[in-house]
Amino acid sequence: MEELPRFTNIFSRLQIQEEGEDESLIVVEATGPFPFELVAEDPYLYRLKARGKLNMFAGPLEVRDGIVRQVFIQEEGAGEVSFLIHLEVPAEGFATAQGGLPARAIVHISRRPMREFYQGRRVVIDPGHGGPDAGYRGPVNLWGKDVVWTTAQEFATALKHLGVEVVITREGEENPSWEERIKKAGPGTALFLSIHTHGSMDRKVRGAAVRYNPRVKGGEVLGRMVLEAITSKTKVPGRGIEPCHELADLGEIPALLLETVTITNWVDEGILRNPYFHRKLTLATLSAFYHFTFKGQH
Repeated sequence: MEELPRFTNIFSRLQIQEEGEDESLIVVEATGPFPFELVAEDPYLYRLKARGKLNMFAGPLEVRDGIVRQVFIQEEGAGEVSFLIHLEVPAEGFATAQGGLPARAIVHISRRPMREFYQGRRVVIDPGHGGPDAGYRGPVNLWGKDVVWTTAQEFATALKHLGVEVVITREGEENPSWEERIKKAGPGTALFLSIHTHGSMDRKVRGAAVRYNPRVKGGEVLGRMVLEAITSKTKVPGRGIEPCHELADLGEIPALLLETVTITNWVDEGILRNPYFHRKLTLATLSAFYHFTFKGQH
């Protein structure tokens, strides 16, 4: 009887290239080499058909990286397993094999659609507070002005990689007025992002919130999409969305104020020390804005 390899693990990651094309990778691991085939069933769905036994969970793996939404693992019977890769947008894909232990099948999904969307756009990043205005303080020692600066730099790096013209409203220790900050946004601005942390006298309060420009059509939908993406990607609880009258000063420019966490909470302050949190927050926000605009155009 044929000894079938066992599928033991599946994970996703981004492959970001300095030169060349960025990819979303779906990696399937097994106890030995296994035959597989990647089939494009429709523009939003790839099926990786593989021969082996499932030695891990069956069901959904949430990815939500802007291109890949979810992978669903299911047994087909008779030693066949399918990995259904659901996309947010149509994208090119192919699969490669990697030997060794574990043996791997790697599905490469192009992230070109997101780069093409952002290429040449203008985004204004507004790190809140600055200078003598330090914002809220965490229960240990983090200050709001410093952590939002870290988040702003993560946004700037990701956006520049996508070909965006990035404008930052302040330098490290500056504290411009609100009027000075919004002047950085001109008519061609695709998005204005103001980054803050929340604070509360109740140390049990935690989580993220999103405020939106009420003068923008669909602003509430955008705010909800961004908060859902942030909570899904970072696992930080959501505190809701609401209109922000200060953002209305920007007219019809899409604008969001992100309260990334509640810094006065012990858990949330600890999360801010993890660089992966800032990266996940950035990816979630940029993916949600991309899909909000993409759906509005189709």
